[in-house]
Amino acid sequence: MRSLLLIAFGIALAALPGCAAQSTVAPSNSSTPSAEPSTPTQRIVLRPVTAAGRPAGGFSVTSDTSVTIDCGSPSSARPSPVAVDDDILVCSPSSAYAVACWKGAAPATAICFRDPWSPDLVEMTLSGSFPAAPAPATPQPLGLVLSDGDRCLIRSGGVWNDLAGHPGWFGTYSCAVNGAVWAAEGDGVDRSSPRWTVQVAPISGSGPLGTRGVVTAFFVATRAA
Repeated sequence: MRSLLLIAFGIALAALPGCAAQSTVAPSNSSTPSAEPSTPTQRIVLRPVTAAGRPAGGFSVTSDTSVTIDCGSPSSARPSPVAVDDDILVCSPSSAYAVACWKGAAPATAICFRDPWSPDLVEMTLSGSFPAAPAPATPQPLGLVLSDGDRCLIRSGGVWNDLAGHPGWFGTYSCAVNGAVWAAEGDGVDRSSPRWTVQVAPISGSGPLGTRGVVTAFFVATRAA
């Protein structure tokens, strides 16, 4: 067993340069992928929160008072791995799935975004400060759409099994249908070609690895106004 913290609708979309139009495919339970097309991975930036800490148009927010989150301090700021803009943080505990959070407009609150396929935001009570932090040089996708139609979300801690036959590998994304994305290092996304790929296997850690293309990768940023 391995415990790891990876961070490590009316939505306005901004495609990063060099991206093709988004395509969608119905999920499949098959573990055997069809022939992979050469279409480059589309990289989409979602901007669900404004610089003032309020929901952007097309998004809604609900309050969750059941948990208080810690987003670090000026000396230990934790930039969100899925952000392309500064001052978006990942907060603990990992069970809150606070992988992309902004300082809220209300005192001592943060607004967090969890799911690129949903317009829902959650406001949580903030313990301590909400420090400034630069965006990572190489952001990791919040969510992936794979070539078989499966949808995967970035992992935020928790205990997962090891991958049989691959000592040292770990799960980086949890997928809705066909298990998980596994990696020997980093986030497991191979960016060496325009069409990104990942290695998938059951989340149990059993079964063979299979290669899937990444059709779409979602990142987050801040709405200017």
